[in-house]
Amino acid sequence: MKRILIVNSFYFPTIIGGAEISTQLLAEELANQYEVHVLTTGEHKNNIVTDVINNVTVHRIPCLNIYSPLDRKNKGAIRKTGWHIINAYHPYQASIIRNLVKKIDPDIVHSQNLMGIGTYLWNICNYLSIPIVHTTRDYALVEPVNSNIINKLVYKCNLRRSRKVNHIVGISRYILNYHDEKKLFSNAKKSVIGNIVNAKQFKRNERKNKTPLSIGYFGQVAANKGVMTLVKAIQHLKEDIVKELVICGTGDLIEEIQKITQNDKRIIIKGKISQDEVYRQMAQVDVTVVPSIWAEPFGRVIIESYQQGTPVIATNVGGIPELITDSKMLFEPEKIEELQHKLEWLQTMSENKFKELVEDSYENSKKFRSNISYYEKVYSELLKN
Repeated sequence: MKRILIVNSFYFPTIIGGAEISTQLLAEELANQYEVHVLTTGEHKNNIVTDVINNVTVHRIPCLNIYSPLDRKNKGAIRKTGWHIINAYHPYQASIIRNLVKKIDPDIVHSQNLMGIGTYLWNICNYLSIPIVHTTRDYALVEPVNSNIINKLVYKCNLRRSRKVNHIVGISRYILNYHDEKKLFSNAKKSVIGNIVNAKQFKRNERKNKTPLSIGYFGQVAANKGVMTLVKAIQHLKEDIVKELVICGTGDLIEEIQKITQNDKRIIIKGKISQDEVYRQMAQVDVTVVPSIWAEPFGRVIIESYQQGTPVIATNVGGIPELITDSKMLFEPEKIEELQHKLEWLQTMSENKFKELVEDSYENSKKFRSNISYYEKVYSELLKN
């Protein structure tokens, strides 16, 4: 049986975002046909901690940097710079990783996010003659922080090391092109393979003809997610257009939203709820709105909503238009009036027309239930060579 080593910054039960969910789903599905190991980080300071989760052997290396990447408090420019220098050049951690990779002896190393691990992993694999697949899920190889100095340092280091990667996978055409434009992975073959999204399905509420909309927002309540655009759009729409906006998630804009909407009882902030509750809520709303300003590399919440049969209106940025092919469901970032017009159009839609949107949502979600066959093709090609 072939042995695959997946490397990602965090792994279950440490879930920061979609990358961890996608990595776990990939690892567990691969475990049906391969011996799968995961190399990830922990907050402990000594030794490698190994356990088995759903047939996947997980190795957590100790945190040897000046603070844990899980610590989200602002560390200031000097400490951040120090952290990234250590993350890029850490001989002792590199030796720990090299010894672990030699011990596991994988046929292929499949890296994902590498914050806390370091891209010297690629040098190690290249030295050991192990082929490397890398799935790029974000912009951290080029712009990990809001500091030009740190970003230039990190980018130059990663540019050189990325030449060791054999196959680069983008979770969207957009994110693949972004790295291509930055000249990263110049020696690698290229593929686009979307994330696995396997949401538990709930019975959805049937929409009655032209009744006021129930709208859902699911995700981080932060400025770059454009949530204020959505809130302001709702505030200027009448109650016969919008019945409620349900916000599920946490973030630094919660208090501001509570303050400016205290007289609008239609805006309901549920905060952090369980994943099953998120999916249940998705099935109860008429439409999910993804108003992101940031160029989302993929847009997992779109497919999760589709798997509940819930249509999505979203901004025309990043990888989102690759998931939402109907331009009527897209609007430009921060364009409040354009979003209002989209919602008014949706609210006046006939029952039969809306049912078509629901059926299209279910249909569009199907191809994201598994991506294993695409990765198997990549692995097979590498092993053949």
